[in-house]
Amino acid sequence: MPENTPPIDNPSKISLWDKIKRVLKWLFVAISLILFIGVGFAAYRLSEEDLFGWRLNFTLDKVETKDYNSFAPTIAFRYPEIFELDLDTDNKFGPAYLAGIKLKTDDRTGCDLRTGGPELDFEKSADELSQAIVGPIGEKASGLKVIEKKKMFLGGEPAFKVSFSFLDPIGARIRLDQLFTKGKGGQRYMIICGAGEYQFSFFEKDFEVFYDSVNFEGKLLKEDDNWKKLFEFEKN
Repeated sequence: MPENTPPIDNPSKISLWDKIKRVLKWLFVAISLILFIGVGFAAYRLSEEDLFGWRLNFTLDKVETKDYNSFAPTIAFRYPEIFELDLDTDNKFGPAYLAGIKLKTDDRTGCDLRTGGPELDFEKSADELSQAIVGPIGEKASGLKVIEKKKMFLGGEPAFKVSFSFLDPIGARIRLDQLFTKGKGGQRYMIICGAGEYQFSFFEKDFEVFYDSVNFEGKLLKEDDNWKKLFEFEKN
């Protein structure tokens, strides 16, 4: 070999510093990938529902809310400020009505919270529970369509939710969410949220703020404590 020929590196002799640099490089790539996936997942969940009191539509907006607490019976909930509280001071809705919210510009859009409702066995399947609720409705309402049915939790208690639409007497399609649960002491509760079908999608997240916050011990979580909703999925 000529004297001026540079020595050939031995691939097996890699310095410790080179090994550390390789490890740090791959560690950086892994962390970046995890952060990218995490941010994307959080953005997806935020597009599906409000988190930490914020809502992602075309922009990220703070959802201003008000709280309601009652002691007879003990119940609490939160609702967006675009709605107003309706305690039925004129007794138009009967003794089962507890409280509700209605849109300030249209009292046909909103939610009611009532005692009573059907006696449901939450051990049954979602299909069986749905049929027990919407079956009788379908005998009277025309154009009934079941949109969603799922078992869930409401105020920490087992519950069932069914969403459906139907045609009113003038042919306009109405969309309703109905939720059923038992509170503390076995008292049955029913929540109904509704609007015209075209308006419903606009107010759907507002309705979720209402019924996701319902608590039968009179306690409301701080919005900043709702980080667990990032990892909540449907329970069927």
